[in-house]
Amino acid sequence: MNDYGLGSTASDTTKIPHYYGNYVRMIFIAAAVLSAFSIPIWGDVLPIGTMPQIIGIVILVVLAGLTNPHGTTVLWVNAIVAGLGIILIENAAITLYSIDEVPIFLAREIIVLLLLVAMYFSIKTVRAMATHQIGHTMDVGEFDTPEEEKQDDE
Repeated sequence: MNDYGLGSTASDTTKIPHYYGNYVRMIFIAAAVLSAFSIPIWGDVLPIGTMPQIIGIVILVVLAGLTNPHGTTVLWVNAIVAGLGIILIENAAITLYSIDEVPIFLAREIIVLLLLVAMYFSIKTVRAMATHQIGHTMDVGEFDTPEEEKQDDE
């Protein structure tokens, strides 16, 4: 077993305590697919032209592919990209609400919700990496205060 609690079977490797990169990966793919689906059918998700949006979709897919339990940097980048996406897309949703159709508004809101969850899981994983909790299961009494430990000893 290595530092990340990885076992020998495939099912063991998908259950690393305090690692949520797999969720981030799936959410980024879902947001990219929804964006790619929305643009030709309902219109631009962002009012900045089609090519920058396609580049954004590619960036989400690349980041999903690079996300792994050994890469703190890519998880920080995931959180930053998700945060920027939230700001830009929610701004477009609010600004264009009165002039756009309901389906594109709903698509924007769903993408924002997906990116919010992706940002949360990215930051949660980075925090776990910073505190060396990745692959570590909590032991009973691990968070006891010194007073509680004294009472346990008596």
